Amino acid sequence: MNRVRLVRAATTIYFVLFLFFVTWPGFVPFNRPLPLVLGLPFNMAAIGLWVGFGAVVLFVLDRSEERNRSGGPTGDARGRPGRDSRAGGAG
Repeated sequence: MNRVRLVRAATTIYFVLFLFFVTWPGFVPFNRPLPLVLGLPFNMAAIGLWVGFGAVVLFVLDRSEERNRSGGPTGDARGRPGRDSRAGGAG
């Protein structure tokens, strides 16, 4: 359970930094058109990298949550099998 809390905290920190570095004043060091990175101006490539790494961070968070969910109890107190919260049904 402690590892899940660590991953959640790291995800929160990443997205707070993401918000800072893609808005003013955090974007100022990246706000230049050159050098070109894969054909994109540097400022667009920097935002693309933040978004790409954000997808990786969310994937790691999802795997961590899934591992935590599957490691816990699978049924309720009456012995019935549990339901996935993402299934859309009312428990």
